[in-house]
Amino acid sequence: MNEITHLTPEFGSRPEDITAFNEAIASIDGHNAQFSLGNMMARALLDHLDDSQRVQELVDAGASEDEAEQTVHFVGSEKLQLTEQEQMARSIIGVTNTPVLEASGLSLSPLRTTATMFSNKGEQSVGKVRLQITDGGSFSNFLLSVHPEDANEDFKVNTTNIVKGIITETSDSIAEGVDDRMALETLAYSKGIIAGLEHLGLGNEPAAYKLSKLYEHAQQGDIKEYVQACDIGILQEPGEPTFGPSRWQRDATPEFLATNWNRVLDVVKAAKANPRAAELFDQLAVSTQATLDYAKDDLDNIKAEGYGGKHYGEGFEKVFETVELELNLINSPDEETNHA
Repeated sequence: MNEITHLTPEFGSRPEDITAFNEAIASIDGHNAQFSLGNMMARALLDHLDDSQRVQELVDAGASEDEAEQTVHFVGSEKLQLTEQEQMARSIIGVTNTPVLEASGLSLSPLRTTATMFSNKGEQSVGKVRLQITDGGSFSNFLLSVHPEDANEDFKVNTTNIVKGIITETSDSIAEGVDDRMALETLAYSKGIIAGLEHLGLGNEPAAYKLSKLYEHAQQGDIKEYVQACDIGILQEPGEPTFGPSRWQRDATPEFLATNWNRVLDVVKAAKANPRAAELFDQLAVSTQATLDYAKDDLDNIKAEGYGGKHYGEGFEKVFETVELELNLINSPDEETNHA
């Protein structure tokens, strides 16, 4: 007797998969919005106002102010802390969306703290949860299984944002030297993920380019130096409208300027010390010199225009002179180098 085998369709191949995926992302975005810094500050303020009113009610009823405050503090301590509320809500989000996330090779990251808020209810870490890769093969297969005609605008935006978050997670792990399975999964399946983005018409997105550069440098063996260079902004075009090395002097102290330019020099030195980073080192040497030249000229222009008063920029020239000297020493052919 012939048996008919019913194959389970790949997740992503049906329109309802797209709907479920978009709903999962919407719930995660909603969670991040609910526990954003602004919302948490507002809730803490309301809690404080509420406690003040309860203290006043007890005082009006005949209690001393100390007795009223102690009573309200004791009763208030029974309330669920903001941190615990966020953790519980995050757990619910994770559990309710587990089937969709697992099918697409993803999982929720821990809370990525961006600020710490202090209130009368204690300390509260504020940040975001992102999606991270747990199975790179499943994620790339998911993207490739989606029929481009089914990929609505919400899905494309969600997919692009997820890849951006994955790049950030991976870059952070690499920069911090953490042997993270998620980062390894991302790099191992980068080509498949990029193919999935191209399949969906997202191959020209900046996220696709950034992921391809991470993969390229992982293959070359200089990914840590590359990520550190990107993080500090030394590969930016001088003068770009971001607060990078070419513009630090616009809002800085001599100490800030020296500390951050020393970080730049450390990245250049690390690239020189890595035998597999010869090409990156050459690029960094040129970029660093160009950025330094731009910063020096920009400082002269700012001072000529009288920006910040007559004392603005005092000590900056000394910092730039030191950086120039250090950079010349690093680039000196007499310096021992691992590059033949």
